[in-house]
Amino acid sequence: MNGVLIEGITYDLPALEKDCWLRLLNASLHYKDPLHNPVVANVGAQGINQRTVVLRKVDTEKKQLSFHTDIRSGKWNELQINPAVSWLFYNPAGRMQIRLGGTATLHHQDELADAAWQNSTLSSRKIYLGENGPSSIAASPVSGLPGAFESADPTAAESEAGRKNFGIVTTKINWMEWLWLNSKGHRRASFKYNPDNGFDATWLIP
Repeated sequence: MNGVLIEGITYDLPALEKDCWLRLLNASLHYKDPLHNPVVANVGAQGINQRTVVLRKVDTEKKQLSFHTDIRSGKWNELQINPAVSWLFYNPAGRMQIRLGGTATLHHQDELADAAWQNSTLSSRKIYLGENGPSSIAASPVSGLPGAFESADPTAAESEAGRKNFGIVTTKINWMEWLWLNSKGHRRASFKYNPDNGFDATWLIP
């Protein structure tokens, strides 16, 4: 068999690779999509760290994935030392897993970060308004936000105080693996990307 039958459609390796990226693109645009909140892993001082993030942008041509973060966070500091990143997406209903890995680039005071900040909602911006950064020790279970914004969004002008803490992590993808769990036999495929964004692909035993 040269392809895999999914929901009535037969996918060969090139079609499967394209389908994975279209699924990721769709997930970045719809917050209710099951792939919208992937897990990102990177290496820190104490080993592997995993975090759930919001998939903010997908570039299917450049093979890039992006999420937003506070530059005071542990992951920002860790990625400055070791930019290796892996992503894990899983759709429970479709029993489909997509894993990807690559190299992170950090964006803070540049045009990319400026544009993303301008396009962010006020509710998204307000999480960068805390006086202390993520992982700071607290005496009680608090959000870290100024009291005025606990139950209300800031104005556009008020939100600008958080811009200095806002950053983007973009991952240039080097490899991708697809896995489909099926009672009649799982299916798995691997894709390794070249510098020109072309790829080598192969089926794998699950």
